[in-house]
Amino acid sequence: MFKQFLDLYIKPKETWDRLAEEKYTIPQLYAKLVIIFAFIPAVSHFIGFVIFRDYYVSAIKKFLENAEKDPDQPKRTIEYMKVLMAELMDSDITQEFLMMVTIYGFELLKPLVFTVIILFLSPAFGGIKDPEKSFTVAAFALVPSWITGIFYIVNSPISMFMTFLGMFYTFYLIFIGAEKVLRIPSENSKNFQFIIVVVILYLVISGVVGFVETLITYRILGV
Repeated sequence: MFKQFLDLYIKPKETWDRLAEEKYTIPQLYAKLVIIFAFIPAVSHFIGFVIFRDYYVSAIKKFLENAEKDPDQPKRTIEYMKVLMAELMDSDITQEFLMMVTIYGFELLKPLVFTVIILFLSPAFGGIKDPEKSFTVAAFALVPSWITGIFYIVNSPISMFMTFLGMFYTFYLIFIGAEKVLRIPSENSKNFQFIIVVVILYLVISGVVGFVETLITYRILGV
């Protein structure tokens, strides 16, 4: 699996052809792939909050300076940022640890969200309906976005840019995997239409999931 994992990000088309012949189970992929790489953004946030907290505190201060001048800025967001800044400046790391666990839990859910979307859409675009194949595409494709999560260690514009690149490559891998693994035909641009709908649905669902994650974070911080 490790060799295929490396080859996929260098030669995606050829490697997806080989992965299409493999019969990975969902528990197997979780054990060997997901639980490892999904931990990267979670632990990166924790390291950033604890070791490089000054970068986060500085960014929050700038945000608050601008937010207080903006009457349209939600008061709860401002309150949340103030509490977060106070927590980062505190020596107790209990809440930072709880936030890391929360982030990790939601990262573990990501491949399931993608799998449901892929499984639901694939037959509509001429592809196969196979839960394990769908999960294979989702799990392998998400690795780049998890790896770029390491940039959360330092809060900066580079972090956001690298996160965007990681997610962009994730969608590209799903686009290729849809044709190679799920057998969605490229005729009449069906595979292109498929990835467009996947992106839209993922953004909608991730918005809802992100809202729930934010509510949990509010509870942790006592906002």
